[in-house]
Amino acid sequence: MGDVGLAALWAAVLAGGLAAAGVLGRLGLARTHVRDVLHVGAGVWPLGWPFWHGVVWPVAIPCAALLAMAALPLAARRRPWAARALDAVSSREERFSGLVLYTAAVAVLTPVGLLSRPFPAAAALLALALGDGVGGAVGLAFGRHHFQPPAGKRKSLEGALAVAFFSSAGVWLAARWFSVPLGLSLAALAGAVAALAEAISPRATDNVVVPGCVWAFLTFV
Repeated sequence: MGDVGLAALWAAVLAGGLAAAGVLGRLGLARTHVRDVLHVGAGVWPLGWPFWHGVVWPVAIPCAALLAMAALPLAARRRPWAARALDAVSSREERFSGLVLYTAAVAVLTPVGLLSRPFPAAAALLALALGDGVGGAVGLAFGRHHFQPPAGKRKSLEGALAVAFFSSAGVWLAARWFSVPLGLSLAALAGAVAALAEAISPRATDNVVVPGCVWAFLTFV
């Protein structure tokens, strides 16, 4: 498939993801779980990098997605479908700005990965997708021992450990996908970096702090 066809496919996936968020919200799924589904689902994006023939389309798509996400609150004032999608993923505790920052991280790390070494950038995004998505859900369901860093949300030790584990899994998956030799110990360290970054991030900023820290760790280690 050529890049134009791939671009059309990914645009459809993005639109379908936002539409699915609205449907899940109407079905009664809690906002935090809708966000977790979006977080994890976005992890497929870096797995598609090897299939592009050039860099223009794969760089343009997340940039366009970032503009679309930033414009969604404005569209929600006039379009019912946009209002439903916005309501499905945001509340006082779950700010929509977090998803905008998530998209910004993808928009920045995509050209970084495609124009240099793809592994650290892909691993950073997969650590965010799995660690913050699955790990956050685990912490919400099973967290019993809580702490709250300055300027951050209330966290649980169980959730932090889950973030570390699933972030490590994301880093390991990226290593296998991009044929990079990586030991389990280094993957575990990267997961620990992700968990620490997630734990101390100011409210709503973990979606850029986590991938930034993981990318830096894997690039300069």
